[in-house]
Amino acid sequence: MNASLASRITAAMVLFATAGLPSAAAGQYRLPTIVSSVKADSLHEVAAKMVADGRWRDAARVYRKSAEFRAMEDSIGYQCLTSAAALAYASGDRSAARGDMAHAAERALARGDLRAAALSYLDAAWIAQEQQKPNQVWELGHRAEILAASPLLSQSDRGAILQRIERAPGASQQLVIGR
Repeated sequence: MNASLASRITAAMVLFATAGLPSAAAGQYRLPTIVSSVKADSLHEVAAKMVADGRWRDAARVYRKSAEFRAMEDSIGYQCLTSAAALAYASGDRSAARGDMAHAAERALARGDLRAAALSYLDAAWIAQEQQKPNQVWELGHRAEILAASPLLSQSDRGAILQRIERAPGASQQLVIGR
């Protein structure tokens, strides 16, 4: 009877010990989510047709959707967002245009394109300036200034960024963004 009791205790200990271990499925490597470029490409084509038909506001919305289906580092996602920004601006939706340009800047940054990111931040800041939103002008313009200080940029790229930024006289946090 002692042997039977000992085997039961051993079996119970083994069960408790294995219950605390992660399952085999949790220990396996999970593949990253694959972004569907087919859906993104078809939306891109639909948006281009809408532009041709003069449906700018709808086209901007579809370009945004196309960008959502693309990986952050996909350069076409950046192009979709800059197109959406231009169309939103042309249709009078300044807030959407500013947001699209800021998102485009983030995508350019994810790809390592510092020049495009800084210029997109400046475009967003210029729209914010037009909307009389000084806090956003400063925030977006300051992001561009930080990127301009990168040693990875050439002197001509740095100059293209900095020539659009002016500091207002007497105010350390007031920026004026030129087109």
